[in-house]
Formats: sequence, structure tokens, C-alpha cells
Amino acid sequence: MKLKVNYDFIQQELVGDSDVFEVADAAKLGDLLRLIDIRITEAGKKKGIETTYKTILAGDQLNACMVFINTCAPENIMDHELHDGDTVEFVYGFCGG
Repeated sequence: MKLKVNYDFIQQELVGDSDVFEVADAAKLGDLLRLIDIRITEAGKKKGIETTYKTILAGDQLNACMVFINTCAPENIMDHELHDGDTVEFVYGFCGG
């Protein structure tokens, strides 16, 4: 199945504004997030850009971002089942001190 991914500004210098991923039927969001992180990390290596704070995950937790699927935040992020045509979006939040 095909999924559209819209990146936040923090990843755009590495992977662009959006992407389309093809994943197996009944894939989980956690699986997709790991694939995206591999793409981000590889792009960072090629471009000489540190990706520690640009990946989606830090271990099995979100790396300071929010994930939306079709404009809604899923409750169980890692185990959320994806469907053909879903749009996944990332929003990073930064707080001033």
C-alpha cells in the first residue's frame, strides 16, 4: 500500500517536503517511522548533517515531535495500523526558555 509522508521543516533539508512510501498491508506506524529514520540518517550522512534531533524516533519513543495520520493523532502510535492512502505528517515543537 502507498502512504504519503509530509515532513516538518526540520527534516526538509535532508529529505524534502514530502515522500511516498510503499509498505506491506497491515503495516504498523512504528514500522514506517523506522523506515523514515533510516532515510533521514542516510541523507544526513551523504550531506554531512547531524541527524540526532532530526529523526522521528529516539529509541522507541517520539523524538520531540507529534505524528498525525489524516490530520488526527493516533493513540497508540507504534502499533497504529496504517491503511492505503493514509497521509502521515510530523510537527516538531520547540519551547523558548
